[in-house]
Amino acid sequence: MGRVFLEVVLPVALVAVLGGLVGHWRKVALPPVSALVFYLFSPALVFHSLSTTTLSANASLRIVAVMLATFVAMYLAARLWSWLAGHDASWRAGFALGATTPNSGNMGLPVAMLAFGKEGFEVAVMNFVAGAVLANSGGIAIAAAASGSSAQAWRAPFRFPAVYAAAAGVLVNALGIHLPVTIDAPITTLAGAAVPVMLVVLGLQLRQAVGADHLMDTVAVNAGRLLIAPVVTWFAATALGLDGIERGTLTVLSAMPTAVLATILATEFHAQPGFVTRTVVTSTVLSMLTLTVLITLVR
Repeated sequence: MGRVFLEVVLPVALVAVLGGLVGHWRKVALPPVSALVFYLFSPALVFHSLSTTTLSANASLRIVAVMLATFVAMYLAARLWSWLAGHDASWRAGFALGATTPNSGNMGLPVAMLAFGKEGFEVAVMNFVAGAVLANSGGIAIAAAASGSSAQAWRAPFRFPAVYAAAAGVLVNALGIHLPVTIDAPITTLAGAAVPVMLVVLGLQLRQAVGADHLMDTVAVNAGRLLIAPVVTWFAATALGLDGIERGTLTVLSAMPTAVLATILATEFHAQPGFVTRTVVTSTVLSMLTLTVLITLVR
């Protein structure tokens, strides 16, 4: 377990911490760096990974199915908690966002690479693309429930650059197209820089104040995100015939802390953004321990 922490979890945390420290020292603004990841580095990584992946179509579909099953299960669990706690519409939306939006990009990709190597990284990229589409459609629908409007939900995936990069990458892979060096070299360079920059963005994102109100809700959403979700994923993956590195990678990815995208959606739709931000921060800190244990168990 100590080796997993030192070789997988700690390196990821150190890069994020260094990014946060330099960002604080030099007053680095988060939005421009985040925009570079969103519009440049992430699409390049997705295209490069999917255009060169050796995952079969059957395995890819099962990976997406496991992710969808986990999303639905966590949403239903969040709604049950909200019903028991007597949450109003905005709290139901905020709690569900925290429970259903794992950080499968900024944190999930580097952890998968360090823990499971190239094969696990390919699984993580497929999960990241599918999760991004779901978070930018289903996530918006959940957040919009706070104000009673979900009209934007169906258009959301088409505003996400990685979706187009994924489609192009799959097409290049399926047709066996060999890109000229003039195109392939810059894409490969950008893809190689994506994971380190994602970790820097994570560090910048975590410079948030954390309050102590609504403690039970905070404990509950963290338990769901870090403990219940990976159990659901393990059983879903097993039921769909996945095992080994594929099942292990998906299980670890489902145990990622809440992504900052949840805060963005909560802010946009007034779905308790303060609580959701607290969920992002607390789940990220706690995940240093839970991921160490989980990776040791499934690897």
